[in-house]
Amino acid sequence: MQSKALVINDLSSFGKCSLTAAIAVLSAMNIQPCPLPTAVLSSQSEFSQFYCKDLTEIMPEYKMVWLQNGECFDGISTGYFANGKQLDSAIDIIDAFRPNCRAVLVDPVMGDGGKLYPVYDAAACEKMKLLASRADILTPNLTELCILTGTDYSSLSNETDCLERIAQIAKPLARGRGIIVTGIRCRGDICNMVISGSSVEVFRSKLIDGSFSGTGDIFAAVVLGSVLGGKTLAESAKAAAKFVELAISDTIKQQYNPIYGVNFEKYLATLSEVK
Repeated sequence: MQSKALVINDLSSFGKCSLTAAIAVLSAMNIQPCPLPTAVLSSQSEFSQFYCKDLTEIMPEYKMVWLQNGECFDGISTGYFANGKQLDSAIDIIDAFRPNCRAVLVDPVMGDGGKLYPVYDAAACEKMKLLASRADILTPNLTELCILTGTDYSSLSNETDCLERIAQIAKPLARGRGIIVTGIRCRGDICNMVISGSSVEVFRSKLIDGSFSGTGDIFAAVVLGSVLGGKTLAESAKAAAKFVELAISDTIKQQYNPIYGVNFEKYLATLSEVK
């Protein structure tokens, strides 16, 4: 029977991110994506002008109707949340559908480069920690790892020993779950660190300077699809990094604007090999 994955995120018409990316990736991996849109946007929020319709109020209604219909999900993934009420609803939804779920992936989107995103304050970060506690798989970047663990981001500034230090920070958080620390810049590469049980593995990819819309959402979707397909967390992270690298490498061969996302569509067929 085809696996089903609940994907809780926003839907942007332009930017190739969030639900737009996840639906395509999971479908290519023969997994039925079941989207719960937290907002609908004319384009992702890095555009100079965009329209956003907040859908916070529909989240409890979706949960109620799904429960009434006896729905269940093999996997659940979460991404960006715009406010604390959305985080509360996501926690309620995960708790409601956990009994039949094989993998809950939380991408704790809160900030980057050592700084919080504007909508996040201390209260929202605490709620994200509660959501993260429900996860089987966490995919924080370095900033988010520091927030989740109460670590000073500036203590990770020394490249020569950053990987060892990151592993020390992440191991306590990894108890009972797997963690992929994403986007680590180290010695000219971009690295993803996978911690599962007592195992720590680091996968290096070509560093391509720039920030591209949607790559985190694509990465998380490939990881969830791979895990639901029976791959280990390390295998899933390696496949996701390879897919994202292919898409970015293709994008930079032409004139591009990174806010429009990356050319991942032409590589979707390669994901059938991952399952």
